[in-house]
Amino acid sequence: MPGATGYEVFGRLVASPEIAGSGRTDVRAVDAFGQRSLAARSEERPGDDGWRRAVGGWLDDFDDTFLERRYHLSGRPGCVNPSSGSGGRLVIDMPCGNDTAVLRARTLLQLNDSDELGRVAVVTDAAGPRGKLVLDLVPGTPDRVGPIPPADAIRVVVDDSVASGTRGAGVLHRFEVVLTRNGVRVLQDGAQVATSPAVPKWREASVLIAVTPPPSYPGRVEIDAVGITGPLQPLPEVTETPIVAGTLRVLEPEEEAPGIGVARTPLRATPSARLRATVRLGDGGDPNGLVAQLGSARLPLRPVVSGWSGAQDSELTLVGDVPAELLGPAGPDALTPFVLRMPGASQAQVVESYLEVPGRSPVKLEAAPGEPAPVLPVMTAEFVRVTPNDATLVITLDAAHARSVAPIAGFEVYVDSGHVATLPMPGGAGGRHELEISLRGSHNVEVRLRPEDPGRQTDSVWLELSRSSR
Repeated sequence: MPGATGYEVFGRLVASPEIAGSGRTDVRAVDAFGQRSLAARSEERPGDDGWRRAVGGWLDDFDDTFLERRYHLSGRPGCVNPSSGSGGRLVIDMPCGNDTAVLRARTLLQLNDSDELGRVAVVTDAAGPRGKLVLDLVPGTPDRVGPIPPADAIRVVVDDSVASGTRGAGVLHRFEVVLTRNGVRVLQDGAQVATSPAVPKWREASVLIAVTPPPSYPGRVEIDAVGITGPLQPLPEVTETPIVAGTLRVLEPEEEAPGIGVARTPLRATPSARLRATVRLGDGGDPNGLVAQLGSARLPLRPVVSGWSGAQDSELTLVGDVPAELLGPAGPDALTPFVLRMPGASQAQVVESYLEVPGRSPVKLEAAPGEPAPVLPVMTAEFVRVTPNDATLVITLDAAHARSVAPIAGFEVYVDSGHVATLPMPGGAGGRHELEISLRGSHNVEVRLRPEDPGRQTDSVWLELSRSSR
């Protein structure tokens, strides 16, 4: 349908013609005024499992809900919440907004000696409209690498700039990074979308999968499968215990520390332990001098990667062995303080820290909560033409990022708090609208979005029309 701004399918309103679902159903296009077309029958896209043979290594379909046994998940506690979806799928809810979750597979990518050196495949909806998928292949075992990866890393970024307009919100796609003797190829659903002449200098590397949802509330990303080239390897059996530093600011070596510590419980029944921490660097300092203070003990921390960047805002993962005197049943209940220290720290921040002890993790994912509620389109408004006697106001309602759209009733325009126009679009999903308003002089203009559900909070945009009267 020409001019369609959304579609009604599977009993819900969506902005994209690409929909996730099973079975054939009736589809109606929705125009910018909420009008529906006649029903058309949808077509199903056939499945393709041939990529699994191409990976020829470790494949994870997330049927096993013991996620920590296979990955380290890095993200803000309470803002990055993993769970197990129906049909074997990892669901990551990010309700705080502006968050990224990073999965580090404990299985390493191992290259072979053929023309195709190796391959990584990820099936996910993360790269939908305004979302982002970042795949970092990094020698070593970093939990995060931030905006500036180490020198030998290979980074692949998939967002709206790559094959733009071909991915619907909440729809799974397969992304593959193919490493060859001549460079890197990036595939989406088997079709090449990008290339690079980069050739890895290493034989094995960690695979970091960073997913960022579109800016909707709450944000949600699903990962259906991960494949990594290489012979099957025994996974390291470790149990993680997050520990929070008394201050997230990295202190100078002799700076006074807050009297806040951590419980020694994870260390009481283990013969060994390691502390892992990721630090976001400031505009100076010497990461080679980083130490963790646990009570009176100071643990030297060493980077887990080489060639790391010391630039501001880069992120560096470090590890240190917990000394024997802090292990076993004897000793205090708590270790106070717990802080990180570095010469010339200069506003470096602790991104995360946790203890690793030997043993299979008992942590199991809970069942995923229900699908997020539909969200309203994002409304923007601007004046695109202004004359002494009138102005053209453009209102855009964009729902491309939404997995499901809350229908709108329309919008209203107010000038100096007086109502001047109403544009109804019952059951609409969005669109672009132009209004000619006769105005002289300077005015305050407000556009109010009206949801079809009266229980939803409305949205509004304020504009100032500033000019001299003539």
